[in-house]
Amino acid sequence: MSERRSSRTAPPASVGETPERPRSGVASSRPVRQAQRPEPSSGWRERVARAWGGLPLVAMARHRKRLSFYVGLHTLLRSGVSLSMAFAELSRGADKDPLRRAVAHVGSAVASGAGLGEAMRRQPLWFAPQEVAAVEAGEVSGTLEAALTGIINRMREAQQLRWQTLGMCLYPAYLLIAFIVGGSLIDVATVSVNSGDSGNIVQGALVAILGRLLGLAAFGLAFFAAPLALAVLGLEERWARWRLRLPLFGMFHRRSQASRFCEVLGSSLGAGLDAPRSLQMAIDATGNEDLRARTGQAVQRLRDGSTFTEVVEWLGVLDGESLRQVAIGERAGRIEPLLLQQARESMAAALRVLRTLIFVLIALLVAYLFATSIVKIFAFQSDYFRRVEELSHG
Repeated sequence: MSERRSSRTAPPASVGETPERPRSGVASSRPVRQAQRPEPSSGWRERVARAWGGLPLVAMARHRKRLSFYVGLHTLLRSGVSLSMAFAELSRGADKDPLRRAVAHVGSAVASGAGLGEAMRRQPLWFAPQEVAAVEAGEVSGTLEAALTGIINRMREAQQLRWQTLGMCLYPAYLLIAFIVGGSLIDVATVSVNSGDSGNIVQGALVAILGRLLGLAAFGLAFFAAPLALAVLGLEERWARWRLRLPLFGMFHRRSQASRFCEVLGSSLGAGLDAPRSLQMAIDATGNEDLRARTGQAVQRLRDGSTFTEVVEWLGVLDGESLRQVAIGERAGRIEPLLLQQARESMAAALRVLRTLIFVLIALLVAYLFATSIVKIFAFQSDYFRRVEELSHG
């Protein structure tokens, strides 16, 4: 099967331009070494930097710069500019921009004889494992332009889904703010009734609202900084194993992992890489240390005659429906496009789960605030009638 696949190349996808045949000379003009995954750093600064880059909001903020890099590289290579010259142009202003400094380091490594995928893998803060694997597959097979096109399209789709997820969370956030404001007003009114002083109700309400908003902001900051704390303590791998067991949260990570696996495997096979190497790159792109530890066994099973479906089922990286689609694609001889389709569907499913998770968390908080507000309203009414009764008997 691997011999049959190695002679084919994947047609480039569209980026708003007329597709053309990839020029193999861009990547095949010199020998390319296989990119090696760097050893994990024991320094807390490096771990925190990687954790920071993996935060969803940070990824959204960095998206435009990263997309601009890939679009620029694709445009320059498509215009016939050499790889070294392309990186020289893309790294201008490296003294003022961290991404451009990383691009300059990649360009220097490529000029020194390293493979492009290998050089990009040395900058994990800016280049995701699945992107590096796709670049390496395109570089080795001479379809680098097509690989860049695929990366650009997938980045745009992922960012669009992120914005949709964020938009769906706005309505629960409005409810949350409404209950914070309403609860603060009830607190101030209760205090005013009990004390008999209603002179500073507006000022007291503003102070109460500000206090609750600051408390909510502190909770959000703690939640946001939790991955950074795990990185400082060196507990990322333990947390990565444990989080897969959590409801919704674990499902989100399993779907994301499946998406990266299918994306790299489909891109690598479509670019003409042999099956064992494509499988190895796909497992590596998941970021799952347990799966990486089983890479040798998985590759050996494939070489011993097992089908892709059997190996993927043994790894347990895909669920039942996705596995059936892979089996259909393999039987029909169309496994590459079906894998890429499964990658998109898994990412969409992961973001739907994330949207549900955020909605549930906000809904629970709103329910708590609603319950406490009802209790406060009854307490306020009880105090009011008690004071009226006291005055009537006074």
